[in-house]
Amino acid sequence: MRKIQLFLLVSSFSLLAFACSNSIIEKNNSDSVGKDNIETVVTHGNYKEFDKENNLFDDADLVVIATTDSKFVDREHVVKYADPDTAGADLPQAIEDFYTKTPIKVLKVLKSPASATITENKEMKIIEPVSLIEEDAKSKKISIENYNEIKQGEKYVLYLKQNTYGDYSVINMNNGRFSLESEEIIINSLDHGHENDIEKHNELKQSVEERFKSEIEEVKDM
Repeated sequence: MRKIQLFLLVSSFSLLAFACSNSIIEKNNSDSVGKDNIETVVTHGNYKEFDKENNLFDDADLVVIATTDSKFVDREHVVKYADPDTAGADLPQAIEDFYTKTPIKVLKVLKSPASATITENKEMKIIEPVSLIEEDAKSKKISIENYNEIKQGEKYVLYLKQNTYGDYSVINMNNGRFSLESEEIIINSLDHGHENDIEKHNELKQSVEERFKSEIEEVKDM
């Protein structure tokens, strides 16, 4: 099994509405994928951050209430590795890019481009800044800025932006996906000012629920 160099080199998440910086990956143990007890690896990244819901809404191309019936481990996980150069031929292979394609079912469209054909009950795939990697015959979860993947069976308000390939990806990391269930955001790394992440998320979530109160009520029994 290949050894993975613990450096994120160049991420094409800039094409997916994420501009990731070079960073050392930190290893943390967390049961953030349920009973699978998958170790979590956290990377740091630069991205366009919003702390007000109205600014987040304005920046998003698509805002929906949606759900998924897919377990995280069963989704399409994309990991791209850098080609080893001559000088570093003996070094472990480095990760160049990673993400997960998550299948969702749209329950309610809250904002949509005029040219889009996004309708209720539409099934589509969105991109999340998280994936699974294989190292030493073990699965590990790799996540940008503590991003928590969308959980199976829960309803979410999702703020999405379309990339150059036509795919929609979650923006604003954890503060671009808001579960309508009782949810605990898991923070695997406290570096880069993450101490207040849960408080920030809950404040934004309250604004989301206030703005879309009637729409959320409509999908409760779906």
